[in-house]
Amino acid sequence: MQERLLPPKQLGNMVGLSAAQVRALMNDGRLEFVEISSKTKLLTMSGWERFQRNATKINTPEDAGQELRANEN
Repeated sequence: MQERLLPPKQLGNMVGLSAAQVRALMNDGRLEFVEISSKTKLLTMSGWERFQRNATKINTPEDAGQELRANEN
C-alpha cells in the first residue's frame, strides 16, 4: 500500500502547526519531503513520525545521573 502525499498546509492542520512552520522544518532539512517540482513539495505522515522520533529527547534516570555528575566537575 502506498502512503498519501500531503501538502504542508494539510500536514500542518493534522499535527497542529501552520503551513509556514512545516515549510521552515522542510527548509532546515529537519523534515523530509518529496519534491514533485520546484514549487511542489509534499510530505508523508511516516516522515513526520521520523521527525518526531529524531527531534524528541526522552530523559531517562541514567541521563539525569550523567548530567549531575557532569555538573559536579
